Amino acid sequence: MIRTFSRTYTRSLNSLFVEQAGPHRFIRVTEAINMANELLQNEEFYYEIASHPGFDGADVSPEIIAGLLCETQVKISVELYYAKDAHRNIDLYDDLLNPSRAHLNIWTINRSAASICNSIIHACVHAVNAYNPHYEFSHGEASPKANANTAPFWIGGLAQKMVSGNEAILLPLEHDPEPPRPTAANCAPGVAGSIWLAC
Repeated sequence: MIRTFSRTYTRSLNSLFVEQAGPHRFIRVTEAINMANELLQNEEFYYEIASHPGFDGADVSPEIIAGLLCETQVKISVELYYAKDAHRNIDLYDDLLNPSRAHLNIWTINRSAASICNSIIHACVHAVNAYNPHYEFSHGEASPKANANTAPFWIGGLAQKMVSGNEAILLPLEHDPEPPRPTAANCAPGVAGSIWLAC
């Protein structure tokens, strides 16, 4: 049970959960997934979200967003891919065909587990918004700095601070402007094609 100002939310076994897509060699990604799942069970995390004065671009209160994060039933699968440009600060991309997949760029995975947790929680916020389309709490196409007070960026930053003990956010999240395109030859229907590493 998660208690905010005016409501009590109930997490179930089917509530928001992050999983690996399979075995891999990146221990920090596993650590980040564990951090994210522990955070999603932490009442203080939801209380901090509900306490926020308001998110830019959101048409719903932070308290309702906290409740949606707590109660939406979706399992997020973390997968790794190589962005086309290895030199850009690209962190992830949104999979509009399957929002329950968090695609992390392997070129930028060499950072702290807390920073990777930030990325995973950021993706979780997008997924929960996609599963609740009657609300809007995403962000625009502006720079990460301009989007700092949107729900995905702010909640991801909160996650990183909570799991790290206030570690500075050094890597601003940047969405991949050219996510991999699905092709019949290299992927199953609905799965973006690229060089994939199961995470």
